[in-house]
Amino acid sequence: MIDRFSAVDRAATVAATTVGKTGGGYGSVADSVSLSPLGKSLHDESLVVFNALSDKQRGQLVSLVDSGKMTGEEVHDALKQRLKEARSSALNATHRMFSKDHDDLYRNPGATGDDLNNALADTLKRRSSLIENMTAATNDDERQSLSDELASRGLGPDRTGLLGKQRYIMPQFFTPDLADSRIASTRKEGDAAYKLQSLGFDLDGVDQALRSIGEQDSAAILSERAGLPSSRVVARDSSFSMEDAVIQPLAFPQSNGGSIDENGFLARMRAQDQWLGKTSDPVGVVRWIDPPARAALADAPASASVDGEADAAKVAFIKGLKPRY
Repeated sequence: MIDRFSAVDRAATVAATTVGKTGGGYGSVADSVSLSPLGKSLHDESLVVFNALSDKQRGQLVSLVDSGKMTGEEVHDALKQRLKEARSSALNATHRMFSKDHDDLYRNPGATGDDLNNALADTLKRRSSLIENMTAATNDDERQSLSDELASRGLGPDRTGLLGKQRYIMPQFFTPDLADSRIASTRKEGDAAYKLQSLGFDLDGVDQALRSIGEQDSAAILSERAGLPSSRVVARDSSFSMEDAVIQPLAFPQSNGGSIDENGFLARMRAQDQWLGKTSDPVGVVRWIDPPARAALADAPASASVDGEADAAKVAFIKGLKPRY
């Protein structure tokens, strides 16, 4: 990996129309770029993403910041959000593959934690091999076939009747952790990604560039959770705040008396389910979402309809950010 200023220098040099004409090479723009808003803003996750992009993509980001259409901090937030989505998508796909490949463990009441960990290690090894083969593939059809295998879509094993058994296996390493800042995004990061897309920047191209990195990071996170050895460590996002997270822990609304309003909670869930049943937008299509203002919602009377609108906007916001995995 190259350092921050060298990476941004390279992008700015490619973006400039005078590349190769001054004879100064990268050093001819080093001072100005190292002090640029983008150069000062890229770090940690966003720098990882920036280094994974093509020269053309880097040049487009430099141009957006230089033109004032986006700030360096907004680009940082947007790129960080895409990396988190890459990790999340890889983790979910790993879960699907694990469930299909090791269905026997779900049906075995004697399965132990070691059995689950060994099965996870096998799945991670298989996915690592698939990523290597996909990266090396020169044929589009072969690449697509490997990509589909990694996505592990389609119907899983029939688990009818498992809930009636004495014991139901739930691998803890796949339990969602809403506070894991390596996967969880904030509203500000999501807004920045939508803004970047609205300016014509191809987020699909970013997601494709991050496919391998997302897989490697996901494998490291799962290995950490399961206590498996791993040579890769994924750092947590030090700026993440659960208060700003897009997905918040589920909580029951409170009635006027201070007790849990279960009826209001169920009505809110039903309103959200009705909206979800009507939507037909394909997952992976990024679109601009204009959700109800938080202040307006806070001042509005508590009702299932208002909550339903807010929940629908939030689900649309989250769904629109999902990569085409």
